Amino acid sequence: MVNPNPISNKYMDIELMPNSSQEVTFSTFGESGTNTAQMEFSTFPQMDFNRRLQYLIQYPHGCVEQTTSSVFPQLYLSDLFDMTAQQKQNTQYYIKEGIKALGMFQNPDGGMGYWRGDRTADDWGTSYAGHFMLEAEKKGYALPLTFKTNWLKYQKQAAKTWRPTYRSYNTDLAQAYRLYTLALAGQPDLAAMNRLREFAEISNEGRWRLAGAYALAGQKEVAKQLVNQSNIEIISNTYDYYTYGSVDRNRAMAMETLLLINDKKYVEMSKTIARELSTDHWMSTQSTAYSLLAMAKMVEKGGGKSIDVNYQLSTISEHVKTQQAIALRTTKLAEGSYKVNFTNKGSSVVFIRVLYSGKLPVGEEVSSNRNLNVMVIYETPEGKPIDIGKLMQGTDFKAKVTVTNNSGNFIDNVALTQIFPSGWEIINTDFAGYGTTTTQIADFIDIRDDRVNFYFDLGGNKSKTFEVDLNASYLGKYYRYGAQAEAMYNNEYFARTKGAWVDVVK
Repeated sequence: MVNPNPISNKYMDIELMPNSSQEVTFSTFGESGTNTAQMEFSTFPQMDFNRRLQYLIQYPHGCVEQTTSSVFPQLYLSDLFDMTAQQKQNTQYYIKEGIKALGMFQNPDGGMGYWRGDRTADDWGTSYAGHFMLEAEKKGYALPLTFKTNWLKYQKQAAKTWRPTYRSYNTDLAQAYRLYTLALAGQPDLAAMNRLREFAEISNEGRWRLAGAYALAGQKEVAKQLVNQSNIEIISNTYDYYTYGSVDRNRAMAMETLLLINDKKYVEMSKTIARELSTDHWMSTQSTAYSLLAMAKMVEKGGGKSIDVNYQLSTISEHVKTQQAIALRTTKLAEGSYKVNFTNKGSSVVFIRVLYSGKLPVGEEVSSNRNLNVMVIYETPEGKPIDIGKLMQGTDFKAKVTVTNNSGNFIDNVALTQIFPSGWEIINTDFAGYGTTTTQIADFIDIRDDRVNFYFDLGGNKSKTFEVDLNASYLGKYYRYGAQAEAMYNNEYFARTKGAWVDVVK
């Protein structure tokens, strides 16, 4: 049985002065076999790079934005981290798989759908994924055949035909990013850049990204003028669903521009980004990836002092000595209490985070509701209620999962995940959608052996219901997991139900 609970983390931070020692203690928690300890050593103030990166790698959904976010920061790991050969091999594998997966999102016109199979290109996803592909190519990775040619063709056409809009959102940032990627590819569209520069209502974040495009095109004086016209404090006022953006993401993009023009204000901005990364506050995949990316580029540019630390954890003793800015060591643990001794043998202050992780046992997950509600009922094929606590083998029945938006706000990109017991089989892929606003079932449905993921938008104070036909196939006692719904880019909308044990009997 797969434990569906997410990995939980606890951590302790140490600031280890030169030629000093310190000891910390901790006890493992969660299910046996899921316990690990990670020591992150850095010559920069703690930004919790590894914990945030693991969040991206382990994120279960796979649209074009999230697929890109999971691998983009990994391009820079070998530049930042003192990595073992196995860690380097794993990173290269993830990047190659990410490149392969992203190639499957591309349409014949060169644009990229938000989900595989989408025939309408997602503006931001196309630029974001293409940005990653260009940087990956520069790092020596091979791109899918014809990907770059078709992508450039799409970007050039979209840049030429773009016109400002005056809806509830403005697309100038998406245009600025598109122009940025063309400049990065060595094919800047200066005419389109000049048109956008002259747009009287260009947004603050659009101006920042356009400045980056000019810098890449070799016009750094123009870039500096745009930066001087931009507000460095108020990077954005609100969450922008059109570009999956946030204040954190926009700040990171602004810092990327400051690095391109070698404006030393990036130093103070990097401290803010590092502080945000090291807190426990939630970040979307887009905000997380871009913040890590900006910090990686800053460390790559600024370099770092060497690390020279001894540590001993149980029977493991290691001397971590490297010229890299960050070093990471990970070990699996048995259940119990542990002491870790650190000795800084070098002349630099070393910032250490001890991160210890585990999964809460099945049945100990906590139900939760934030502006969303999830209700699951089970019925016979005829629509009568059925007790699923004890089912006869061979029984056909169905799950009806209803997600309700308790707020008056429209929510985009909602993910509903329903994992079923391994003794039950999903026996249909023809889902019926109900509800007051349902004109289509979902934007995308991902069917696995043991679960179904639905992705959709949900209006204010509206509900959507999805049906899944099931069969009680295998004798035994199984755990029925709770259902989970979340707005993937807004943590204010989340719901999870508790699970329970069920039997399949003769």
